[in-house]
Amino acid sequence: MTIATYITSNFAQIHSQLGWDSIEMTAITDKTLEMYGVATEAEATNLTKLHAIADVAVWRQALNDVSLDYNFSADGASYSRSQQADMIRDNLNNAITDAVAYSAQYAIGINTSDDHPDWYA
Repeated sequence: MTIATYITSNFAQIHSQLGWDSIEMTAITDKTLEMYGVATEAEATNLTKLHAIADVAVWRQALNDVSLDYNFSADGASYSRSQQADMIRDNLNNAITDAVAYSAQYAIGINTSDDHPDWYA
């Protein structure tokens, strides 16, 4: 399954509502491969990692696409268009949390030093 097929299958509503065409799909694919650390989809052999990173790229693109929407009132009605950006931002944060384990910079360190003996749980 290509990245574009994964996006179209798993993010159909986002893809449709934001009117993504080949330009956005290429941008998302390129960003996914860049974050994965490879040049081609064929080199991305860990599908779990690829999909987690693609999720981040999808939500980043979606947030970019709606980031200029603003709230306004007209004719006695109120329109909270920024709510969409807030929801996308939440999804982006969740996707980042899921994908961080695949980052080359991610590491868990343990320090056994007792520099602060007064820090007790």
